[in-house]
Amino acid sequence: MKFTISSSALLSTLSTTGKVVSNKNTLPILDYFLFDLKDGILKVTASDLETTLITTVAVDGVEREGTIAAPVKLMLDSLKEFSEQPLTIEADENTWEIKITWQSGHLSIPGASAVSYPATQTLGAESKNITLDVDMLVNGINKTIFATADDELRPVMNGVYFNFEEGKVTFVATDAHKL
Repeated sequence: MKFTISSSALLSTLSTTGKVVSNKNTLPILDYFLFDLKDGILKVTASDLETTLITTVAVDGVEREGTIAAPVKLMLDSLKEFSEQPLTIEADENTWEIKITWQSGHLSIPGASAVSYPATQTLGAESKNITLDVDMLVNGINKTIFATADDELRPVMNGVYFNFEEGKVTFVATDAHKL
């Protein structure tokens, strides 16, 4: 895999996707991003086995397509040090080495085989797409989040329930005391 991408575009994509990664992963491969480059689009996947987040970003100068697992912490810490500039990223799929090259230097990061990365679950036939206004979604969450619990023993109380009906959405949260 070899391609060129803006440092700020890659950092933004990885920062967003990396929020899914847990500090206490049960599988070591979950400490990695899955990079999948096809048709000029880099698909970045992060997962904790319960939640999976996939983002895409267009890349320039694709020389070779491929797939590799890149370490979350090393990638994010390294990219935070760059000013806005083009980066050339090359992944050797035999040694799993990721080389990042920029105008005045280069960096080598150990990667991993993408084969052991858990496959994402596909949605069933009963799934539906819903389009929401961002302001309405944020407003609904902000007005109910105060009632969520912090109790790890009852994780069902730690979230906001969305009830979708024709033409309306209801947001509900409770900690068994507040509703």
